[in-house]
Amino acid sequence: MIIDIHRHLWSLFERFPRVADIAARAGNPMAKSERLPLVPDWEETGEKLIAEMDDSGVDISVIFMADYALRLGDGIFSAEGENRIHVELMRRYPDRLIAYFGIDPRRPGAADSLQRAVDEGGVRGLKMHPTVGYFPHDRVAYPLYEICQARGLPVTFHSGPMPSPLYSRFTEPFQFDDVAADFPDMNIVLAHSGQDHWPEALSVARSKPNVYLELSMWQPKWQYPDEFLFAIDRMRNTIGIERILWGSDFPGLRPYMSLKEWTDLFRRLPSLGEEYGYRFDDGDVDALLGGNSARLLDLT
Repeated sequence: MIIDIHRHLWSLFERFPRVADIAARAGNPMAKSERLPLVPDWEETGEKLIAEMDDSGVDISVIFMADYALRLGDGIFSAEGENRIHVELMRRYPDRLIAYFGIDPRRPGAADSLQRAVDEGGVRGLKMHPTVGYFPHDRVAYPLYEICQARGLPVTFHSGPMPSPLYSRFTEPFQFDDVAADFPDMNIVLAHSGQDHWPEALSVARSKPNVYLELSMWQPKWQYPDEFLFAIDRMRNTIGIERILWGSDFPGLRPYMSLKEWTDLFRRLPSLGEEYGYRFDDGDVDALLGGNSARLLDLT
């Protein structure tokens, strides 16, 4: 089974053209995403998502949105509306899609909104993006973590830098250490493993067994294969293969490679590792591509 643990309906740059313009000035290829129509067809987007999964051999995708509104304003849909779309798509494709709930914890009634999304919408996790201006260990977020810990729901955080006008300092890997310590029974996924700060993310995960490292947004790193493979090898040898997760962060990463190419790259990990002097086996591949996520999501 292949599980994409990190998937969106629309990328940040599609949802917020202003951010795309800033990222383009920094030379970010992802900023070249096509602009969305004034009112995107979310049903058609869902159909295309499933077709892309089929073409790439992906069995299940975890879909969610990042709530940027308090920093960037509303995107193409309000945060409430986009969360409802994810729940509806999960209902339409119950064997293929799993919805998380995305929210800024500073919103009034954020914890109540999460509770309703769990009880009424059946969401299976929480997505948070602190780059909008709060630290993950800000006490305003703790009521949400209490719900997740009590209900056995994982929390996925963006980790690592982001383009202006978002703030990168809030998602440096060590900012998540307090949360992992204060909620030791809540599984925490550091999306992107801190990106170029992956050694710091690994340092946090080494001493906090409830922290998982996730490899979405790592497509650009493949231009340096030896460094890419070294990082995964070091993660595995430090915290074990069982706490490393595969994801795509699509559609934003399409400018680097297709979803099929990204999936196939990990399927070829044993042969690629041998080419560069690292040893990976089929068990590592199975764990990365789906086994670990299935256990995290309680699908086994």
